[in-house]
Amino acid sequence: MAPNTDSCTRTLIVTLKSPPVGKSTSQISELTGVNPRTVDRIYSRAIAAGFEPNVLPLKILPHHVQDAPRSGRPAKQTEEVKEQIFQQVRRDRHGREKTCADVAGGLSLKGVEISASTVWRVLREAGYKKTKPTRKPGLTQEMRSARLKWAIDHRDWTLEDWKNVIWTDETSVVINHRRGGYRIWRRADERVVKSCIRERWKGYSEFMFWGCFSYDKKGPCHVYQPETKAEREDAARKIEQLNAELEPLQREEWELLESMRRTGLRNKPGRKPQWRWTEKTGKLVRTSGGGVDWWRYQTCVLIPKLIPFAKECLQDRPQTVVMEDKAPAHAHHYQSTIYSLYEVERLLWCGNSPDCNCIEPCWFYMKRETTKKGAPQSRAEAVRIWQNCWRDLSQLKIQAWIERILVHIQKIIKLQGGNEYIEGRDKPRLRRPYVGWIILGRQNF
Repeated sequence: MAPNTDSCTRTLIVTLKSPPVGKSTSQISELTGVNPRTVDRIYSRAIAAGFEPNVLPLKILPHHVQDAPRSGRPAKQTEEVKEQIFQQVRRDRHGREKTCADVAGGLSLKGVEISASTVWRVLREAGYKKTKPTRKPGLTQEMRSARLKWAIDHRDWTLEDWKNVIWTDETSVVINHRRGGYRIWRRADERVVKSCIRERWKGYSEFMFWGCFSYDKKGPCHVYQPETKAEREDAARKIEQLNAELEPLQREEWELLESMRRTGLRNKPGRKPQWRWTEKTGKLVRTSGGGVDWWRYQTCVLIPKLIPFAKECLQDRPQTVVMEDKAPAHAHHYQSTIYSLYEVERLLWCGNSPDCNCIEPCWFYMKRETTKKGAPQSRAEAVRIWQNCWRDLSQLKIQAWIERILVHIQKIIKLQGGNEYIEGRDKPRLRRPYVGWIILGRQNF
């Protein structure tokens, strides 16, 4: 019998060949695709098993079309053995990383002798394959609680509410680096041909790319250039002037709070608190590590680009708010002063939660698009490609990213603040079926 004649096919063959229908063997073979000799064998063995073709109505019982026991050595792939293999793999992260030989070795300690190739076939037939682990940010219990609280606070928001949000973020772009793994065509003797080598360089140069968008409009973008010595000196002078203006105000506020705190305490032990103008009391201080700090974010992006875009959105949507994550450059206390000064509302997002920021998928998309024809070799080329990619970014794609937030909130609540879910709009994904080796051989019916 052919290996693809399952129970349904055999039942169909017996029905078609019985006198009420009476089709010929060649006709049935043409309809079902089963070999004519196999058709005759299925019908004769059904009669031998007790099927009566001349009795109406036809009664085809399961044992009439049941496959006969196979000859030869019993299969080792019993359901019990398969379940033991799955348990070893699913047990923990270490189990997921095991090789087929390791799994077979673990089963042999339990008295189950099975080869690594059999383990591989069992796993592949069940849909398993060795692949890269899914990358997700690690979450502490405090972070999970904050994410859960945020999701509960926003679970009643509709898409119209999310249309009022301006999503902002930045990402680092590494020059001469291509996102993701890729393969090339080569022969065994071409391993060191220049076109077959992926070069590695020490000290990759990089720059920060910032962008923002809302559901209705795509905002401006910005590429941070290295800060020059003259810009640092000018920033130091301006910050010194701001501190001179802020110190009297901060001191007055501190003295008022301190006097209220010490009211009724006649002889409190210890030294009386003295005013000190430090970063803790509100002094503006730049970090010495370089990069994008609060000052560069404020002078390069916030005031010249983000605030004007927010004002433009406010004309169409009066309830517009700006979303920012809790990066130090965004969460600095002086940024709230700027937002208040320009009368723009800001919303700080929960930390370590890229799945809650609708602009995050944009960076994956742009890094893939900007390296399709190879990684940029220079900073000027990379900046040009990224700016063009942002310019060509479809608003429909932006809207699709924003619409995902409705599903994400429900997932976060269901997982009690966790992030162990597939991000997206919950559309069913079509998976290609695994096509393994089919061993054709003689089988008994």
